[in-house]
Amino acid sequence: METTDVLVVGGGGCGLSLAIFLSDLDVDFLMIERREATSHLPKAHYLNARTMEIFRQYDVADDIQAVGTPPYYRSRTKWFTSFAGDSPLDGKCIFETGGLGGHGSAREPDYRAASPADSANLPQIRLEPILRRHAEKRAGQRIRFRQELLSYEQDIDGVTAHVRDHSDGSEYEVRARYIVGADRGRTVGPVAGIELEGETDLITQVSVHFQADLSRWYPDDRVLLNWLRSPYRPGVSVIVPMGPGNWGRHSPEWSISFPKMPDDPEWTEENVVPMVRKILGIPKLELSVLCKTEWTVEGVLANAYRRGRVFVAGDAAHRHPPTTGLGLNTGIQDAHNLAWKLALVTRYGAADRLLDSYEAERRPVGAFNVEWALNAFFNHLLLEAAIVDTHPNHRSQIQSSGHVIAAYSALLADTANGRMRRARLNQIFDTQHIEFYARDVELGFVYERGAIVLDGLPASPRDPLGQDYGPFARPGHRLPHIWLDRCGEQISSHDLVSGTNGFVLLAGAYSNEWEAAVDQAVAETGIPLQMVAMGHDVDDSEGQWETITGLSEQGVLLIRPDNIIAWKTERTDTLIFAEFIDILKNICQTEGGRRSRSDESVRP
Repeated sequence: METTDVLVVGGGGCGLSLAIFLSDLDVDFLMIERREATSHLPKAHYLNARTMEIFRQYDVADDIQAVGTPPYYRSRTKWFTSFAGDSPLDGKCIFETGGLGGHGSAREPDYRAASPADSANLPQIRLEPILRRHAEKRAGQRIRFRQELLSYEQDIDGVTAHVRDHSDGSEYEVRARYIVGADRGRTVGPVAGIELEGETDLITQVSVHFQADLSRWYPDDRVLLNWLRSPYRPGVSVIVPMGPGNWGRHSPEWSISFPKMPDDPEWTEENVVPMVRKILGIPKLELSVLCKTEWTVEGVLANAYRRGRVFVAGDAAHRHPPTTGLGLNTGIQDAHNLAWKLALVTRYGAADRLLDSYEAERRPVGAFNVEWALNAFFNHLLLEAAIVDTHPNHRSQIQSSGHVIAAYSALLADTANGRMRRARLNQIFDTQHIEFYARDVELGFVYERGAIVLDGLPASPRDPLGQDYGPFARPGHRLPHIWLDRCGEQISSHDLVSGTNGFVLLAGAYSNEWEAAVDQAVAETGIPLQMVAMGHDVDDSEGQWETITGLSEQGVLLIRPDNIIAWKTERTDTLIFAEFIDILKNICQTEGGRRSRSDESVRP
């Protein structure tokens, strides 16, 4: 029987990310994945700034940006009737706006100022091999594909997992202190009684990943998301360039997704080709289908993120409509939150109850993001109404083909009425900014309870439309990004916390008393902790410390390994230096004393 501290089940974007984080934190773990290789489906592609901050912390971000979509090629979003066609209504642009992550919009400077990391765009089919390569470089044989979890049992001390090796058909057992399900809820969560609840089967989407040369017809190289609403077919489709290597009109691969209608046939890789041609308005397009999938849009949340020794993360904990691109991002951020806590428990003697803070912190964020994605998804119905339902009609003709064509004809007409309709449509389509410019949703999440010490003040205000972001230097919030100077090198405040150096006490100025308090805390608890002082260890070259944090030179922030503020104070009395040790113990749920590896062995 093999033994390990953490068994990660699932080798997708979330599971592989968790493997990277655990490896850098020197946690004894094993990751298993039932598939032979990483995903063959394009799936998610947008990686928001917060996710890229995390990958930047673990030295993965540069590899993603190197092969991802360059900013120019994702700086616009447009709605078209089609790309081409013979009808007067074909090939028309209905609306355009900036791209995800603020690119190409007036909000782009705000995005750049809020984070040291730019968002990225890379289809999951190409992201996962990068993550696998990083995980295997760090962890070697602890990353195992073609290994399927058959079942497991948990007891008070851990879990015993039964695994099949599909390379030779053999079976073996793994004994672990904890098990993390990143398996889309297939096995780990259900066995523990964790259920996904919420809106299911909202609509069935048909996705086609194909190769084709669209260079003659592609309307705008800057566009990543091309929404297609043909007057001649109900429903909205979206086509996205997939790369690799070239983007825009010269992308060799594409992914198109369209809703499955009640009268549609059973789609196959053969009969879906005419539909792709019809949606694009290119009846003789030569294309080669790489794969065709059908999936249901849902917005569901796990009723628990932890049951005993069992945790769920990623799609096993929440599933979102694709709008706003929150699914994969939320899952990677789950892994980031859980990893350092598992490290403290398995390596530094923190109490098991610290792991309760994972659900306390991440489940409310998961709930918020599921609801946000649902709202953005249903808002597309408002956009549809802006075109069709505002056109004069007889009740019996609503959504009839004749009514829809008449509505489009009136909208696109070079008349006063047409210009009024287009101006009104622009205002209505602007409401979809809740999907494309959700900067506060991506960066402004806050933990209201968990491994933090709240400051007792009312909650910081948040933009109800999700666009305007704080920042707020308060417990439970992400550490605000400011540029600092360290020995002539420009670094971000986020760079003060690496993937391995534990907590940081960030002070407005150097203090012998705080330095001594930090040394004493490390000696008593064994928790990795260091002090960084403005003007001593780093220079606030742009003078942003007091402006951004609202703290004086006497103020300090305690930053967690995930760049979340755990505690703050302006006090400088003798008592606070003594209290600091108890505060750290309370946050980390430890009485102190780092355990050796021999003390951490898992009982069989």
